[in-house]
Amino acid sequence: MPSLLERTLSQHPTLPREIGSVRIPDSPLAQKAVDLAYRVSPAVVWTHVLRTFVFGALVGRAQNLRYDEELFFLASVLHDLGLTTEFRGTERFEVVGADAAAAFLKDQGVNDERRAIIWDAIALHTSVGIASRKRPEIALVHIGAGIDVLGLELNKLPPTLVAQTIEALPRHDFNKAFFSVLVDTIAHAPQSAAMTWMCETANEHVPGCHCPSFTSQLQASPFKE
Repeated sequence: MPSLLERTLSQHPTLPREIGSVRIPDSPLAQKAVDLAYRVSPAVVWTHVLRTFVFGALVGRAQNLRYDEELFFLASVLHDLGLTTEFRGTERFEVVGADAAAAFLKDQGVNDERRAIIWDAIALHTSVGIASRKRPEIALVHIGAGIDVLGLELNKLPPTLVAQTIEALPRHDFNKAFFSVLVDTIAHAPQSAAMTWMCETANEHVPGCHCPSFTSQLQASPFKE
């Protein structure tokens, strides 16, 4: 049976005030970002970006972090625009998504400084060892996404709150469905995966793709040692 949130979202993306004990920002800008992400994203991505916010917020609470809640929410909700058919481009999806989010926020009158923070949060959200060293709004998008995609340190979150979050935001056969979205994104622009963490996936799962890795590029260097 569809959850209450699924039934609500089938009509309009109005979120509950709280998910997994985490307050969901409801400013006009936050709602516009929600509307955009909901309109362009498949269900597996739409629910993932919201779980990213909830899980990241739970980590932030546990670590007593102080941060701008709206900035973190906007970056979370918009962080996978580069995986959508509307915004796909020729660069790596993290950068494409960051550019799309920045353009949207500029249209909404968000100032340069705040847009730059969100751009960094989105562009760096898969950058292990870098994003976690940045300011909390950036680090928590990386951490929340890592928890939701790979289960990194999931055991440190309260199980009851994790269960409540997944009940509200179902995973939609996440591992299979999200991987399919990644493969489709690579197939659209195979060069975008060159020398990134997606290179292996490109070569193994996109027919006819010969995506250069760091190793292959190094071996093909024109310098004669």
